[in-house]
Amino acid sequence: MNEEAKKVKKPKSKTRKIIEWVLTGIFGVFFIILGIGQIDGMVHQKDHYGQMLKYGYGTFVVKTDSMEKDVDNKKVYGIGSALITHLDSPEKIYQEFNAGKVVDVTFYNAYSASTAYTEPDHEKNPELTVRTPIAAVSNTYPIITHRVREIHVNEDPNVKKGQGKYTFIVSGINPYSTNLGSDGEHPVTINQYQVFTEKELLGRVVVGSAFLGGVFGFVSSIWGLLVLLLIPAFYLVITSVIDVFKAYKEPEEETAASSNNEESSSGSKGSIELSEADKKRLKEELLQEMLDKKKGGN
Repeated sequence: MNEEAKKVKKPKSKTRKIIEWVLTGIFGVFFIILGIGQIDGMVHQKDHYGQMLKYGYGTFVVKTDSMEKDVDNKKVYGIGSALITHLDSPEKIYQEFNAGKVVDVTFYNAYSASTAYTEPDHEKNPELTVRTPIAAVSNTYPIITHRVREIHVNEDPNVKKGQGKYTFIVSGINPYSTNLGSDGEHPVTINQYQVFTEKELLGRVVVGSAFLGGVFGFVSSIWGLLVLLLIPAFYLVITSVIDVFKAYKEPEEETAASSNNEESSSGSKGSIELSEADKKRLKEELLQEMLDKKKGGN
């Protein structure tokens, strides 16, 4: 009698189930938070001059050498580095600056070209706070990250935050910058400053990393896009091949299992042992059959 091989699916352990639930929950929460941040950034993008800030955080890539080195020739933000900023309140930035902390900020450069000044002195140069806004398209780099040199607060009670209450005076820190006319070896005087208010503030730099800049650059390149597409595609191909191989191998295993069952069944039938009572009964039946044949022959 043929018997089909039955597959016995091993149940998952309780620990494994808990781990899967936890990981699924973590990934689910992560993608929900990421999605909400993406939506929030897109909704308020127009309020930040087209820049997407997710939960107040933005990412930018350095394009010039104005912040590459400081006066001590120490590396700061090289070209291609990634900057992560947070849209801190102007009050907090003002407090940190007054406390003597180094503050680098990213802002929208909505004003006319930088004017050269011997020093960022508001009293000597009151025109620093009087700039004529121009179209953003006239700026080569409308988004700039520079170091805070001065912050002025308008004490007029009628001027509220968001109406130009805080005026930031900033500049680059690299005296070797080619934008200042340096040949890259000999430092020059930093005498170019930008002025903006809290309306144009996009965030304070909290992280500056050349490594992250390389990652962002690779991901945004054609090779990075190819890798991101090929990895899931390669995974799908490998899993499909494994599934096909399993499907091809399983019938052979089932056939072999059935043959083993049949052989086991046949072997068990051929080796049946009779009890003494059955043996005696069979002998009597055989003897009686022989006597009946003998009588019939007479």
